[in-house]
Amino acid sequence: MGSSPLNTPTVSIVTAHGRQPLIGEPDECLLDLLTRYGVPWSAVSIYAIPRAGGSPTLAPCLDRRLNELRDVAEVLLYFNRNVNPFIFSLADFQTVASADTGHEATEYLYQRLENEHSSAEVFLKKLSPQECKTIVAERVAEMVRDAIPPESKLVVGVSGGGDSNALLYGLSELRDHGLSIHPMIITGIPDWDAGVPRARTLCETYELDLNVIEEDQVKSLLGMPVDSIPLVDRFEREFKGDDFEFLGTLLIRLALSKQARELDTPFICTGLNLEDILCEGLFRISTGLKPAPIPSRAIGECTLLLPLWLCPKRIIDGCFPRFSLENYDARYPCFSLGRNLYYSVVYALQSQYPGFTEQLAQGLATLSHQDPVTYAMDEQLGFHVERFVPFPLRRRFERMVGGMVAST
Repeated sequence: MGSSPLNTPTVSIVTAHGRQPLIGEPDECLLDLLTRYGVPWSAVSIYAIPRAGGSPTLAPCLDRRLNELRDVAEVLLYFNRNVNPFIFSLADFQTVASADTGHEATEYLYQRLENEHSSAEVFLKKLSPQECKTIVAERVAEMVRDAIPPESKLVVGVSGGGDSNALLYGLSELRDHGLSIHPMIITGIPDWDAGVPRARTLCETYELDLNVIEEDQVKSLLGMPVDSIPLVDRFEREFKGDDFEFLGTLLIRLALSKQARELDTPFICTGLNLEDILCEGLFRISTGLKPAPIPSRAIGECTLLLPLWLCPKRIIDGCFPRFSLENYDARYPCFSLGRNLYYSVVYALQSQYPGFTEQLAQGLATLSHQDPVTYAMDEQLGFHVERFVPFPLRRRFERMVGGMVAST
């Protein structure tokens, strides 16, 4: 028989700002209780006051259920710093209605911080598709105007998903800049192939001609034999357990760069969004690398633009919800621990501290241009790299492409 609620200890967070009780269930373990209240377990030291009386003692009991702590009268969770852990709580939020009530497509949390009064107000903003499109178009326009001159040609990588649709919309709205937009999609793996019909529909909507790069052409970008072995199989044969997304990113860049040379323009573009930018940035700084230049980076003769770099995925998906859903349904699972880790960290920050991720991206952008990463042509591999590729990795890559090098 478990103990009754009367036998469970009281639990309180103790800070320099006072105490706050946490209401737990008898069969709830302490770690779950902290998680439910949004209190980081690493930020507290746990002391237990015996029911029989006496001084508080350190108690490592994160995994203990409250009804197992029969001999404890009170659990005191001392916050390790003199800060208020609840100042950024999302519990007390105000809802801001959409200007187009009844046609909401998504919602996004914002915080207004006032350091003078040490206050943080939380707003849950309801957004219609048109409001989402306006936000995206404004941010795309700001980035493009700052990065490239008017009347430029721009090669745009598309996938047929929500990001591609929002990006093309934002670029098409930039009518006073005279852009010539050249969309392109590559094939060769199932979810890329599934995106082609959606990409065609998108481009027809914006009266753009879509360039479809077939799998044989994609293989040629890396000097692979044009044979019946699928791209994914070639990759997994040498990089078992890694995510094909890593090779896919390279292939997209090489395909964009090739078309840019044919059009005699240096400008290429992809739809990396805010969370993508932060995932890349956190990976780099946590592994000792400088942030890669954002929202534009020079790679050889090309300049890669990232116009959606300050656009959260939720708002992007709110622009054209139907296309986003179809793209989600066509996705394949990712098993890379690194990719899973960094995206999970980004979404945790974004969810708990609304607005901070945009600030973090802007900080990474500033740092990335103070001492920018440079890319040099690796003649053996046939494409630009940031740093020397170690010999064992180089050999695996060469085996994957069949011992041939690219000519791009």
